[in-house]
Amino acid sequence: MTDTTATAELLSLFPTGILVASIPEVDNAALARAIRSLPPASTQAHGLISGDGVSTYGTGHNLHKRPEFKTLVDALGLRLTGFARELGADLDRMNLLMADCWSNIQQPGSHVVQHRHPNSIISGAYYVEAPVNCGRIVFESPLDSHRMTDFPYYARQTPFAMKRYAVDPLPGRVVLFPSWLSHRTEVNQSNAERIVVSFNVSAHITSADRERSRAG
Repeated sequence: MTDTTATAELLSLFPTGILVASIPEVDNAALARAIRSLPPASTQAHGLISGDGVSTYGTGHNLHKRPEFKTLVDALGLRLTGFARELGADLDRMNLLMADCWSNIQQPGSHVVQHRHPNSIISGAYYVEAPVNCGRIVFESPLDSHRMTDFPYYARQTPFAMKRYAVDPLPGRVVLFPSWLSHRTEVNQSNAERIVVSFNVSAHITSADRERSRAG
């Protein structure tokens, strides 16, 4: 039989980039103490957390402006810049700014329901405390809702067959992803708290580029 694929090219179109990186320069123990010592008025139940958990989202979502989070924010900035450049972003014409940043403390048995992050470009999760079996972050394929039909069986897992992808949480690990990508977490099946710092990043056109646009 003639091999009809010998001169063919299989294209992988419309990929979605996710960055998984470790940040060893952050003192997670100190960060956990800072999060747990936040004023009670700045923490509340989060509508996206199912089960027992508290968050500073909506009340104290400016953690990136607090001095005790500076080491983390600086480290995140380096990873964000690298991630954006890998995606092809022209950072000579725009600045990436952390728009908001908040903490979640999830108790055993809780999980975050499926959602997206509107009004931002890149979002991320940094794991401060992540005990074993505390629940992976799960990304859902953005193409799945557009599949009218599909193969009933797959012989092997390929990027073309993937419906979702899960990343293990580890202390000191950050996961960066497009804000429009739908995601959730598995249930915290450990016996300890899971502490996460989440954040959104927006892009602001530089003043020089804005002036060039007006002149053109």
